[in-house]
Amino acid sequence: MQTSDTNIISSSLEQTQQLEYVQDHLEQRQNFLYVLFILLAFALTSIWIMQNSVNAYFQQTYHKDSPFAMLDQFQIWHMGGEIGDYLYRENGQYDERVNQINSHMIDRFNQDYAYTPEYKAAEAKRLKEEQIKLALLEKQKAKQAFDQRFMLTGQDQVFFAGDSMMQGVAPHVQKVLEEQGIQTVNLSKQSTGLTYPKLFDWPKTIRDTLNSNPRIKVMIVFLGPNDPWDMFNATTKHWLTFKSPEWEAEYRARIDSILNEARKHHVSVMWLTPPNMHKDQLNEQMIYLNQVIQSEVKKAQEFVIDSRPIIGGKNNHFTETLNTENGNVKVRSADGIHFTVEGQKIIAHNILQYLHLTN
Repeated sequence: MQTSDTNIISSSLEQTQQLEYVQDHLEQRQNFLYVLFILLAFALTSIWIMQNSVNAYFQQTYHKDSPFAMLDQFQIWHMGGEIGDYLYRENGQYDERVNQINSHMIDRFNQDYAYTPEYKAAEAKRLKEEQIKLALLEKQKAKQAFDQRFMLTGQDQVFFAGDSMMQGVAPHVQKVLEEQGIQTVNLSKQSTGLTYPKLFDWPKTIRDTLNSNPRIKVMIVFLGPNDPWDMFNATTKHWLTFKSPEWEAEYRARIDSILNEARKHHVSVMWLTPPNMHKDQLNEQMIYLNQVIQSEVKKAQEFVIDSRPIIGGKNNHFTETLNTENGNVKVRSADGIHFTVEGQKIIAHNILQYLHLTN
């Protein structure tokens, strides 16, 4: 009897263990399937939302449409791409806001805690000194570049183009240059300018001269005093009124043609502008021409010498004398237009200051 009971108990325990094993196995399988389902759902959802990135990857990597391109015909598939784009934009904006907040917090911390007043003062002083140092360095570089433009050797020539004012100034410059072995070309001619090319065509003369003299490195121009007149436009066959917009455009074009020709031949230009005149009307005309010439020449990054302050003109008023170390010197002739010999020498001396000779 006791043996029978023992067998029954043993059999029951085995059945219980088998049942527990089956239940554990089913539970593990259920958990596995659940996890697999979650992973698949997550993967499919990710592909659904990130479909634009997936499509772009396939096109860039394999040079063909992705396998999901066939789903583009379904609106619900497009919805996933729109959701992905929205989330991407929101994420970028969120990152930007976080960066702004972080930057603001850092600035506040640095402002209120990290930097003492003494440190701020020292840093401000250091930055100011650094700015001054950089400004001086840039100025030195600019001066070196400028000096190089007007650096002359014995192989170079200097070309003078202008009217009667240049006829007076150029010989004084030529004398000094030729004493130091620099050859010159002086084509200055009285009563010439840019308004009447039929009488004397300066753009053509300059073009021909530069073509036939490849050694010219610097061109010094003194034109303008003879130009306050109406101009004939050969293209439109109309006369252009002095100071009108059409006149100014044509005059600028003639200046620019000279500058372009110089640039084509790698010739540096030094352009002198007209001085103040004794007669009020002529003086006002020269003030206007000064503005036009200077702006056009500077726009081409060439060098302008304003003759007015050199010979004593102040606030655009004519003066016939200049106060020098040797007393008052008469610099303007009796006609109230041209320079005296002393005035010519003063202008020439100023020109020579910018010309540098090297071996």
